Amino acid sequence: IVTLFFAIGDRIMTQLVSIINKTDGSEMVLVPSGEFVMGEERKVVYIEAFYIDKFPITNAQYKKFVEETGGREPLFWNNERFNKSSQPVVGVSWKEAVAYAKWAGKRLPREVEWEKAARGTDGREYPWGNIQPDITRAVYNLDPNTGAPAPVGDRKEGASPYGCFDMAGNVWEWCDDWYEEGKFRVVRGGSWVNHHYILRSAYRSCSFPEGKDNNVGFRCVKNDQ
Repeated sequence: IVTLFFAIGDRIMTQLVSIINKTDGSEMVLVPSGEFVMGEERKVVYIEAFYIDKFPITNAQYKKFVEETGGREPLFWNNERFNKSSQPVVGVSWKEAVAYAKWAGKRLPREVEWEKAARGTDGREYPWGNIQPDITRAVYNLDPNTGAPAPVGDRKEGASPYGCFDMAGNVWEWCDDWYEEGKFRVVRGGSWVNHHYILRSAYRSCSFPEGKDNNVGFRCVKNDQ
């Protein structure tokens, strides 16, 4: 665990660069307060510091949630393409993702938080920079009938500036925001079935909140304390 030291006036403050969330064992990394370049329109946005899961939530973590809360098993729980313990959980609705986050003492990211964690402060196209994806950086463009998400963290070259993995490809990730009020929720990041253009950090898409797709998962955030 690394500690970040910074000054406010004549006081020396500290922030942990990463923490372990006790309930689900997730490593969470710090995204510091500050501005970043957001969206296709490249507007400058300021947000406060927060912690975000280094990896998407896995089947192993979701299993613990199901066992401790009596929650419903994900839709693809018995499908061997999608149920390996280190794969990101899929087949989970937006409300189920919210329930998991609440159980773990976390929450779903706001879209602005997700994008800053993915692209950093320099307006890069992808988490790793401006080079187009390849198989060392992302899981994408697979056959929908035979493909599947890779174990989380499998693409080491695809890490974001803050050390988050799988923020381009592998699985879409639920965000807290509405895409269209009362109808669609935002998903970000692209997935194992999508073309590389969709993996860009600024790309926005959506899904019905009741949807339980085999290419949609989530990660969580918590406020900096």
